[in-house]
Amino acid sequence: MNLYALFFPTLYLIVIIFGIVNYNKIKDVFFLKLFLFFLVYSFLTEITAFYIGIYKGINTFYIFNTWTIVSTYFYLYFFLNLVGNNFKRNFLKLLILIYSIFSIIDILFFADFIYKGLNNNTIIANIFIVISILIYFSELLQSSAILNIKHTIYFWIAIGVLLYNIGFLPIIVIAEYINYSGVFRYTIYVLNFITDSCFILGFVLSKKEYNKLTLTSLGE
Repeated sequence: MNLYALFFPTLYLIVIIFGIVNYNKIKDVFFLKLFLFFLVYSFLTEITAFYIGIYKGINTFYIFNTWTIVSTYFYLYFFLNLVGNNFKRNFLKLLILIYSIFSIIDILFFADFIYKGLNNNTIIANIFIVISILIYFSELLQSSAILNIKHTIYFWIAIGVLLYNIGFLPIIVIAEYINYSGVFRYTIYVLNFITDSCFILGFVLSKKEYNKLTLTSLGE
């Protein structure tokens, strides 16, 4: 059995358990419940890939490629939901449109969705997600919500996802020049551990009353 392959589903499972234990803090907010479902989907993706790849010896690129696209849309819409400024919201909607057009063209004419990773798609996705988080932070810094920052799970999710994408971006750019079983693999382990640790902190430290409030209402 490849114990290394169990690292990711184990991490997801731990975060999900913390999410379930603290479910009362997020149960009244649609996007936070959706975040928990997204974690479950990610866990099932890892378990499915583990079974198909390790036990069946079948290519799993298409499974992770699907996750890449789903996760990109999820995070872009998640942070769009946290932005109140109309100009910034329209800008994020434009990024989603650009990503959609790029993905369609890339998958239909350039990428091998079934047998290879979507490297170009992942690079664009990482950049757009980082931009969406920075826009969220720009509004957060301009509001009184900053005073309660550690008590809202949105902040911890944003920090975790930001650190992952900033760390992953240079790795995926030079992926073809490095050893996937060496630097690439261990870097991904560290990034996932940091990200999931932020998620756990969010579930533990956040408070229900702040998770229910929007950024706009927090700043009033």
